[in-house]
Amino acid sequence: MNTKAIIFDVDGVLVNVPYFFTQELQNNWYENAVEIMNEYYGKENTLCAEWVWEARELIEPYLERIWWTKWSERYFEEQFQFEEKYIETALIKTIPKLQKIGIKSYLWTDQEKNRAKFLRETLNFQNIFDGCFISCEIWSRKGFPVFWNSVKETLWKEEIQEHEIVFFDDLQSNIDVAKQEGIQAFLYTNINNFLKDLDTLEIKI
Repeated sequence: MNTKAIIFDVDGVLVNVPYFFTQELQNNWYENAVEIMNEYYGKENTLCAEWVWEARELIEPYLERIWWTKWSERYFEEQFQFEEKYIETALIKTIPKLQKIGIKSYLWTDQEKNRAKFLRETLNFQNIFDGCFISCEIWSRKGFPVFWNSVKETLWKEEIQEHEIVFFDDLQSNIDVAKQEGIQAFLYTNINNFLKDLDTLEIKI
């Protein structure tokens, strides 16, 4: 089957941290950081990822509870610096090889606008990939029909149909939804299995 586009999830695929930044905070004497910051990520950050709310303002009450004494902007800077160390470099290096044989590459992710900017600009994903599908820009989180409709409409304009799209994610639930949308989908675990999946698709890079 001809493949014209591959979509990659970010967290757990393109960026694969061994543990969340909140654990890093707790390891560095910010007491109860994991429990407290998980409240933020389970509530306000979800809203920021779906709507263009300002995360730097909504996160401040939670930072106060863990005795963070710096600006909220600095929190995000340190989070992004931590995450930058865990880019899946070997996977990223396959992107230009795929593009060279005519397969476009896209990323999709649930993000608030500060991390979206980090992914686009600091990690240079805006120049590495052919496009980015980001929840705060689509106004819907991934896994919902609105998100997938936006993805498919964009790719239709590139003359790419559902059966010509391949999707990689580290969560089976997202894989299942993609398949329901008519997308070929594979669970990402590591670069070696990714290359095996490309072989299954008869993609040679």
